Amino acid sequence: MTEPKKEAIEAMSECGLRPMESYRYMSTKTGGDDCVGHTMIDHLNYCYKLKMKQIDGKDSQTLVNKLYDLQSIDPEFFFRVRLNDEGKVECLFWRDSMMREDYKIYGDVLVFDTTFRTNKYNLICAPFVGINNHWKNTMSACAFIGDETT
Repeated sequence: MTEPKKEAIEAMSECGLRPMESYRYMSTKTGGDDCVGHTMIDHLNYCYKLKMKQIDGKDSQTLVNKLYDLQSIDPEFFFRVRLNDEGKVECLFWRDSMMREDYKIYGDVLVFDTTFRTNKYNLICAPFVGINNHWKNTMSACAFIGDETT
């Protein structure tokens, strides 16, 4: 994909066009899908990369401060945060004392589901969920994971 096409896609995205709308526009303007110069999948992937945002440095510091506050209240609160070179969150894992107790009691089977992506930072939400003896969900831990492929 050429730089001018990337810039055009970025401009259309900033104007509120959805990825498929911008692809159809480019296809119409160039004379068809074969004349666009890149595939629809390439176009959608590039639009996806544009949407990817990371937590900026000030949000990262606020988050880490909050986690330390929770740890001072709950001595069994556990967390790990990995920041990149720019101070942005790449991944985060945490669990509190109640989650730990639930895991000890009901942790025979856990579901680890990474299908949900948050809106603002587009990190993958990865809860560790089980079921208690009342058929209610219990969360044993949670993580937010950055998409390493972009």
